Amino acid sequence: MTDITRRTVLAGTGLAAMAVTAGALAGCSTAPSSTDSDPTVADIPVGSGLIQSEGDYVITQPTSGEFHAFSKTCPHAGCAVGEIQGTNIVCPCHGSRFDLTTGGVVQGPATTGLTELSVSVEGDQLTVG
Repeated sequence: MTDITRRTVLAGTGLAAMAVTAGALAGCSTAPSSTDSDPTVADIPVGSGLIQSEGDYVITQPTSGEFHAFSKTCPHAGCAVGEIQGTNIVCPCHGSRFDLTTGGVVQGPATTGLTELSVSVEGDQLTVG
């Protein structure tokens, strides 16, 4: 016979709650947030963007065929931006928001925008650098 203590029950309940919370948070993004392969034109939604997980950049497409790339490092504290909400690139560390088209600061505490990078389109392939 196994003794089940109150501590065991509470630990199991806490783990279950963490798993449910992690699953719910994973579904909160408003746009694709990352990819591990070289992005294509089709990977970047119009009016939004994509945070590249293997690269150190964000690619956006504010209007059809108009692509921009920015460093994903927030200039405020060096955190990586975490998601795209509407027309803003958002840093999860302190809430700074950056414009999807210019990378400029929309809301601080950051006082400077994301560093702009060059992006080129060849066929359906995007190259940042």
